[in-house]
Amino acid sequence: MRWVKLFWQAERGAALVESAIILPVFLTLVGGVYEFGYFLYQEQLATAGVRDAARYLSLTADPNSSVMQADAKNLAVSGSIGGGPPRVPGWSATDVLVSVTAVDNSAGVYSGGSTVQIVTVSTSFAETSLGFLGLLGLNRPTINVSHQERFVGGSAPG
Repeated sequence: MRWVKLFWQAERGAALVESAIILPVFLTLVGGVYEFGYFLYQEQLATAGVRDAARYLSLTADPNSSVMQADAKNLAVSGSIGGGPPRVPGWSATDVLVSVTAVDNSAGVYSGGSTVQIVTVSTSFAETSLGFLGLLGLNRPTINVSHQERFVGGSAPG
């Protein structure tokens, strides 16, 4: 009984025991914050790509052209019309959707003609690099991004 009492009152090694208890919780929090920050960074890259593609299509001569839309999809994913490695791992041009819709402007709400074309570029894909949080059994998050631009039809005259 005396040995148990001495063991319970001893303070040698208390810091080591406390550290052993707190360290896994602390590392889980740090890893989670890092992983969440990396996800937000990848979402920002996808947002920039979709925005670039919508702006590109809004300045082309024909946003309904399949060639221009393919170039815009490559621009969104890789940052280059010719293609290349994706900005976000696991993102491909097949994940990018392009639509051009005509909006009635007969009331003259917007400047321009009686019909205004709106270019919409959107994407939705599952983010592949769920490293640390994947150890906890969480599902991969989905990145959903959309951007609209008004079609203005080519560059300004030089």
